[in-house]
Parts: sequence; structure tokens; C-alpha cells
Amino acid sequence: MTTRRLTEAIEATKEEDYLRALTLFVEVYGADDAPTRLNAKAARGLSYFGLCVALVQKKYKDAIDLCKRAIELEFYNAEHYINLMKVYVAAGHRKKALETIEAGLKLHPEDDVLLHARRSLGVRARPAVPFLGRGNPINVSLGQARHAKKVAEREGKKSR
Repeated sequence: MTTRRLTEAIEATKEEDYLRALTLFVEVYGADDAPTRLNAKAARGLSYFGLCVALVQKKYKDAIDLCKRAIELEFYNAEHYINLMKVYVAAGHRKKALETIEAGLKLHPEDDVLLHARRSLGVRARPAVPFLGRGNPINVSLGQARHAKKVAEREGKKSR
């Protein structure tokens, strides 16, 4: 019963039905017959449970703890790094998300999903005035102008 529910919750998360998945995870992990031995399926469940907690309940610290626990149990599973990255992105911690993907890539340098996730995070442009901090109002204004120009150029190319 528990294993089937856990599989169903993981699939719901993959289908981006986060509320349904969260409900199923709460049933599994809150039940009397909740997985006590943390096998591979349970570790995978913790990772996806953490993602749902972050995206639905916005409890980022709890979500990060769940995802990190899954990584402790199965450091070799690339899915856990992806889920933790998504939690960090949702929490607004882009730098930590990048560090997480880099850690996953050290273990799995050829993993297509991790490589795609790394590309999706992108690369930040250098500050317009390098000797000033990123948060300096001059850099913020120039950076916004540079971004607006790039967007306008892209839109111009699409309309041709």
C-alpha cells in the first residue's frame, strides 16, 4: 500500500500536479505504516516530497532539509540534485542552486538531465561597471538597460 502510494506521489510530482502529490506524500509519511527503513524508494520519495513542500507550502527550509536527506541517503542519484536545485530556485537562492548542480555534475559529468539543468540556470553577465558591486544603483540601472536592449533586439529579429 505505502509503496504504491509513494510511486503515485512521485509520478504526480513529475506531472507537476504538486498539490495532489503533496497530499499523497503526507498520507505516506504521516501513516502508521510509513517507511521506517529508508530504502531507495523512500529516499526518492523524500526528494520529491521536499520539492512539493517548497512549491506548494513555500516551506523552503523544510524542503531543503528533505532534499538534502535524500542526497545523504543516495548521493549517486542525479534526481535528488535536480530537486534540490528546483527548491533553491523557488526560494530565490540561485547561487546555491548552481552549487547543487555543480556538485551533481562532479559525480555525473555526462548526465544529460544535470547538464540541461545547468544550462537552464544560465550564466550571469559581468556587472557593467566591474569595480562596483552588483547591487550598486549604477550597475543595477545599466544592467536593466542592457537587458532591455537585448530583449528589444530579440523581439526585432522575431518580427522580421
